[in-house]
Amino acid sequence: MAGAILPVISAQEDKTICTLYFTYIGCPNCAICDPIVLTKWPEKYSNLVVIEYMWHGGDWQDPNSQFFGEFAKKYRTHSSVPKLVLSKNLIETGGINVPRAEKYIKTKESNPCPLIDKSISFARLNLGELKGNPKIWANGRILIKQGDDWIFQWNGEKISESLIGNESIDNELIKKLLFSDNISKILKGKKFEIVNPQRAEFSGTAFKPQDLLTIVQKIYPSDFLSEYYEYVPYVEFENAIKINLNKTEIVTGSEESEEEKESNGGEGNKIIEIPLFGKIKTGESSLLTLTIIFALADGLTNPCGFFVLFFLLAALLGFPGARKRMLVVGLIFVFFFALYYFLFMMVLLIIGREQTAIAALIGGLVCIFVGLLNVKDYFFFRKGISISLSKGKLSNLSEKIKNLSLAKSIPALIIGTTIIASSISFVAIGCTLGIPFAYITILGSKVPFFQELLYVIFYNFIYIIPMLIIILIFVITLGKKTFSKLWVRRLKLISGLMILFLGFTLLYNYTLLENASFVFNLIFLAIIISGIIILIGKKIKYFEG
Repeated sequence: MAGAILPVISAQEDKTICTLYFTYIGCPNCAICDPIVLTKWPEKYSNLVVIEYMWHGGDWQDPNSQFFGEFAKKYRTHSSVPKLVLSKNLIETGGINVPRAEKYIKTKESNPCPLIDKSISFARLNLGELKGNPKIWANGRILIKQGDDWIFQWNGEKISESLIGNESIDNELIKKLLFSDNISKILKGKKFEIVNPQRAEFSGTAFKPQDLLTIVQKIYPSDFLSEYYEYVPYVEFENAIKINLNKTEIVTGSEESEEEKESNGGEGNKIIEIPLFGKIKTGESSLLTLTIIFALADGLTNPCGFFVLFFLLAALLGFPGARKRMLVVGLIFVFFFALYYFLFMMVLLIIGREQTAIAALIGGLVCIFVGLLNVKDYFFFRKGISISLSKGKLSNLSEKIKNLSLAKSIPALIIGTTIIASSISFVAIGCTLGIPFAYITILGSKVPFFQELLYVIFYNFIYIIPMLIIILIFVITLGKKTFSKLWVRRLKLISGLMILFLGFTLLYNYTLLENASFVFNLIFLAIIISGIIILIGKKIKYFEG
């Protein structure tokens, strides 16, 4: 009898949007999101399935809490809640980002369940593979795992004990209960137990209504609360049955077919069509590759750092032991420059890692502002607002370097260089401020904090390689190669366009920057446009001359 409805239900399941949701009781941010994700969305989108893992705050022995730790490590995401997972590359965290993730639900036709070891469609999901004690929400109904049993709860259609038989309910039938228009047909002749419904608790159950409202009003803007906030401590159902899943009839689900992966742009990726670039997958490239690309782009377009370094080394020419002095001074300067850059990036990372979307918005605006200033400096150098070293700062720097050149011992040289590097680094860092902003937005919440630390260290190592090469060339040639004002302006133009393009990308769709080829093409485009502008400028000067 159940077989009569199989084709209809299978078609429904093939179009299922499956997602994972992590929350805990006692989390005020979760109290906002729980009723939205677990009740409003499944009732609004009939093909949505939410696999929920909830635990009591502070209960680290809870199987769901322990599973979340494993999952966060595997998916390289920060272990904070509420967290909604559609794929490895589409994870939203926090009280603001999770409700606004509805935009992804609206646009998706289907989405595989992002399990800890693979992604698989809900139609082929083996419920026995689900770790911990999840709840599965769909179509205004719920499946609750309790050991080897599942509690199925729903509203509406009543069932009679006369339906109970001896046939086991298998993996496929229990999932069909979530979508069937005739539950009695599925259950007739099957083995189950009618039980009293249980409350499905939300995080809000840990708070009194007024206490929770007071807390969230301190955290969220009023317009956000008016749109999303509703105090819902739990959900109750009218009917419930207990089912012992027949494990002998469970068939292990297979992974996504190649056709399904392709239709989704790969494992959880989206495809976006952009003028000039064509179709771009937003999927994540290797973080190592992205780190190298961003760091090299940052290190090679560092006009202020290069200028100060040349200025510093040139002051030591003509003194006894010049090569040794230049090597010591150059290395100390680069060390402190990298140290302050590292600290600056870690501050950005700590501030932005929990709110990637907000960090992308702020980073995008900062990038556009810094990029425009750098481009402006190519045409109107040091006029108006500028991130370049002012004439006053250059004069002060020149005086300090003059005193440094008179140092009679290596320790005095080291101390003097340290003071100069410390005083000038923060100004020089501003010249390419936007590139680390863009990189940190991509890095934030992708890996555990310790790995983020290692990536930022590696970024800074790659970043200083061009400056180390400059020191080496300067020491070998004794200053025959110089860094003129013309090249400062040209690098300002190149870095400005790079930062400007990164800024617009952060505002448009920051996940595009997770694609290494897109980032490389973006940088290449900035170089090409800069080259054209420089050539046009030279031609204009030629004809004017």
